[in-house]
Amino acid sequence: MKKYSSILFARSINLIKQPIIRFSVVLLSVFFTSCEVPTESYENPLDEESAEEDGIETPALVFFPDEFEVTAGSSVSVQVYALGVSGVAGAHIQLSYEKSLISINSVNVGDLFASSSEPVFIFEDNPEEGKLDIYTSFLGSDSATISGTGSIATLVLGTLTSGTSILSYTSDSEFVDENDNLLELNGFGEGEIVAQ
Repeated sequence: MKKYSSILFARSINLIKQPIIRFSVVLLSVFFTSCEVPTESYENPLDEESAEEDGIETPALVFFPDEFEVTAGSSVSVQVYALGVSGVAGAHIQLSYEKSLISINSVNVGDLFASSSEPVFIFEDNPEEGKLDIYTSFLGSDSATISGTGSIATLVLGTLTSGTSILSYTSDSEFVDENDNLLELNGFGEGEIVAQ
């Protein structure tokens, strides 16, 4: 048996000496050793199951993405999301931000209230208090409502200096139905911006 193993080993060495096989062996070796196995993250704030694991019950308001690491002085784009809502005709969203670390550069309408006509969309930034108010609803007598998950607004935030800043929804945030009755909000997500 030992003699047979020696013969196989010698034949294997002779095969590797051939240029095409040698090249193939080197190429396969490089391929297998350079592959990196990705680490999977299942913490998507727009996933209702993941949100519930984080203690956020629907209907809720969340940020997407909800974590940033940026260079101080740069801008980030974050979306204000309604998660698992039903029968919503209008919203008042109030955000709190750290005024010494963050500035509101722009606020744009999201796609949640997109319909055959443009929704009413008004915002008011109060940088002295570090509060941003967003008001949006449908116009007209068609009593349109929305249900599901979608973006209410897209914010572009400037980082003023290095530090960790938290974006949060205040308890003044609310949804209303077509008769202007308050709808229950069960969860409020937070966003974190780390500027270095």
